[in-house]
Amino acid sequence: MTRRDTRALLQVQGLKKYFPVRTGWRRGARPHIRALDGVSFEVARGETLGLVGESGCGKTTCGRALIRLVMPSAGHILFDGVDVRAARGAVLIGLRRRMQMIFQNPFASLNPRRTMGDIVGDPLVVHGIVNPGDKVARVAAICDQVGLSPNDLCRFPHEFSGGQRQRIAIARAIALGPDFVVCDEPVSSLDASIQAQIIHLLIDLRERLQLAYLFISHDLAVVRNIAHRVAVMYLGRIVELGPRDAVFTDPKHPYTQALLSAARSGQALSDRPLPLLGEPPSPIHPPVGCPFHPRCPTALRDCSKTDPPLNPQPQGGFYRCVL
Repeated sequence: MTRRDTRALLQVQGLKKYFPVRTGWRRGARPHIRALDGVSFEVARGETLGLVGESGCGKTTCGRALIRLVMPSAGHILFDGVDVRAARGAVLIGLRRRMQMIFQNPFASLNPRRTMGDIVGDPLVVHGIVNPGDKVARVAAICDQVGLSPNDLCRFPHEFSGGQRQRIAIARAIALGPDFVVCDEPVSSLDASIQAQIIHLLIDLRERLQLAYLFISHDLAVVRNIAHRVAVMYLGRIVELGPRDAVFTDPKHPYTQALLSAARSGQALSDRPLPLLGEPPSPIHPPVGCPFHPRCPTALRDCSKTDPPLNPQPQGGFYRCVL
């Protein structure tokens, strides 16, 4: 394994994204869904940061906000020193080349009317990397990198299996030579054996091309195989962040402990199940104080009154808890 560059490529500070809720013709302040409510983290060059949490906690919104598929409501995103929120024109186009995304559903994210050669090659022409006449040779080389046959460039997405379609999506993502890729649950719709192949491919591309990943997933076992560090998100906030082994073997936040207990992925928790209580609160009206306190089995009286502090992790990182 090559040595990773520890300098931050991506710096996120206080990121927020609020979606307005339609309320008819009633007057007054319009409520908002707090999809992201003050998210902060860094991703180094060549590093994979795993982002985990329950469905609806804001993982996908976070990934889309980083690459400006949705516009953040507040906060700072610095990519290699460039302010992503303020980027316009040629600066934003340059960021598009360096920041890519692999979507969850490989069939819905591919244009059914375009061939594999066009799906992978059109971005190269649009960004002026190759001439139209040189597109086929360049696309064939990229497809070979991800395990696809150059003989299939004229085939359409519906003619491929699920795993092959995801390889096409990966080829499209790396075609422009990016530095950072958001992987939004890229293996959740695939069979277990195909999942392993795609994960190995992503790791191989990361090492060969020095890519940085934000790897979004609800599958803790998959995250443990690919991530260097892990961030745990709950109700639009990161409640724990630290090195992979530290988070999986010695989790500090009760929510992380409950997730690992449910998945039987934490060695330290395999003998003592810690069930989650109730359902996640509404992101329109989050609880006062710690957002996890209504479901926390170890909640104290102060948890419902004060926002939990950021406690430093001994191995690096932090967790939000009064305990």
